[in-house]
Amino acid sequence: MQITVTPDPALWVVVPEFPPPGWAREEARSRSVQLDITGPQWRTEFETLLEGLRRTERTSSLARLLHVGDGARHVFAVDVSLEPTPDDGTKEGRRSTQLALLSGLLPGTTAERLRPNRGTAGFWAATGAPSSGGPTRPSAVVVLRKAGLPIVQVDVIMQVWGAPASEIVPVINHVIDLADRVGPADAALA
Repeated sequence: MQITVTPDPALWVVVPEFPPPGWAREEARSRSVQLDITGPQWRTEFETLLEGLRRTERTSSLARLLHVGDGARHVFAVDVSLEPTPDDGTKEGRRSTQLALLSGLLPGTTAERLRPNRGTAGFWAATGAPSSGGPTRPSAVVVLRKAGLPIVQVDVIMQVWGAPASEIVPVINHVIDLADRVGPADAALA
């Protein structure tokens, strides 16, 4: 299922799957100006990071974002996808489906309930491991269902990787807030 995300540009960089030539260099230059980080070493490292994220395999139809925070701390990647749900839409069905998704993506963790607003509910969990994770081994996962999407029932799945959970947990609300900025691409065109 195709997805569209419109994040806060002060916090996030959307990593396109097929960017125009020079995209990473231009993004690194403009982000260094925005963050008032003038060192060429930071800019070069940031450009390399963006290119690496773009080249990292995407296992499904997803949106990849980079959380930049203040540019020095809390830099990590988030893969956002929409997963059609097999349940009947009841509270118990939703919970069972979301907990199964979370357990499959991040086994051995304890799920915490989320209710960021009246129309969104789900769970999140983070690993206790010091590893920084990767696209196949996330450090944290958020699974939310939004009421009122103009399509079949879906869960918004956000897999957070590229930094240890200890760096992600303090800003997990930035990830959770992405759910309000995610939708199916078909609905964005309507």
